[in-house]
Order: sequence, then C-alpha cells, then structure tokens
Amino acid sequence: MKFTYKAYEELLSLLEKHGYTVCNYHNYQDHARSVIIRHDIDMDIAKALQVAKLEQGRGVCSTYFVLVTSDFYNIFSRQNQAMLRRICAMGHEVGLHFDEAKYDAQQTDMVQAIEQEAMLLEQCLGRATTSVSMHRPSQKTLEADYLIQGGKIVNSYGTEFFRKHKYVSDSRRNWREDVTAIVESGEYDRLHVLTHPFWYDEVERSAKEQLKTFCEAQTGLCYDRMKENVRNLEEFLLKIELGKE
Repeated sequence: MKFTYKAYEELLSLLEKHGYTVCNYHNYQDHARSVIIRHDIDMDIAKALQVAKLEQGRGVCSTYFVLVTSDFYNIFSRQNQAMLRRICAMGHEVGLHFDEAKYDAQQTDMVQAIEQEAMLLEQCLGRATTSVSMHRPSQKTLEADYLIQGGKIVNSYGTEFFRKHKYVSDSRRNWREDVTAIVESGEYDRLHVLTHPFWYDEVERSAKEQLKTFCEAQTGLCYDRMKENVRNLEEFLLKIELGKE
C-alpha cells in the first residue's frame, strides 16, 4: 500500500466493500464486522487534520492519539489546540498518546502518570479523555494490560485490542503485513489498524524525502512564530536569509 491520501481512501473503500464498519474503542461490539482505525500523532498535528478531513468526507470517524509531552508541538498553543478541537468537532475521538520514555520506569507509577496526562488533555480539549495509546511501548508495557481510571480510559494495547483483534500497523513507514490482503481475506471480524498521518501525502515520497520536507518546513514555521513574538524581526533577520520566501 502506498503512503498517499488516495491509497488511504482506497483502503477505506476496501474495508467498506468487505463489510467492515469503522468503529472506536467503545462501540465496536455493536457491529458484526468492525475495524478500529487509530492514528498516532507523533510529530505534526496539521497532517492529522488533513486525514481527519479526508475521513469526514467519507463519513468515517476514527481515533487520533496526541502527545502532551511532545518536543515537536505544544497542544496548548492556540493553533494546535484549535486543530485538535476541530478534529473533535468532525466526530473523531482524540485520545492520549503516552510516552513512557519521559519517565523513570523504576520510580514512576505509570498508571498514575497516564491519568495525570489524561487530565491535561481534558483541559486542552474541554472533554473527557476516554482512550490511550502507547508511544513506542516497552515489552513490559505491552504485557501490563493497564487498568486506567478503573477502566474508564481504554488502553488500546490492552489484551482485547492488541491480542484479540487482528492488529496491523504502518510504524516507521512500513506495513509489516499486507493490510489489503488481510482485509480481502475476510478471515478476521475484528481489525485494529494503526496509521501515522505524518507519512501520508498527495504523492508518494520516500521516508527520507518526507522527513526532509518536514524539517525544511519547520524553518519557515519557526520564523513565522518568532515574528509574532519579536517586534520588527526583519531588522535582525529576513525570512529569505533562511532560504524561505
């Protein structure tokens, strides 16, 4: 499967053709054949918004997981908060993407840390956090089957979703299994599909090209944000000096 918006739309069409209903972690049992589509927002909320719009155009609601400890974005910035709330307004769920690497595993109660981050996300979105996915989970976390807020927050890596569903992911821009073949096989009534919106675009790009494009774009964005905070920035630095028009 290519990493283009068209290819992703074709996957949605294929799922529909084979009788799958796109669900979330709370209502999949209402359907005989369900697929939970999850998107992890690792670096770029704007890319996630593009996929959310695409899905909305097809009448699909999925789940987006956002970090509150990211070095790439701040969920409380005006622009990022607005984009996340817009994703919610489209009918999608926005859950917590939890990075255990931010904590000392020997001294941290991970369930408590997850619950604290969930509260921050609730403050950002103005709505309850009801699901969590793990960012680069350790084997210990995969096996932990955490019970969060007494079960009120669904753990996407819990036994039900990671073991009893057929799980397939495009992590590191690589489908480890052929997702189209899995859908076409009809072998599974419960699918759990993870994508990373960062890798998708109008045209197919290599991982190197996509990463390079992202890094180059950040230069322009950084300048624009500096301009909002440094009066008469042009007196010190012109955007064109950074290779940006």
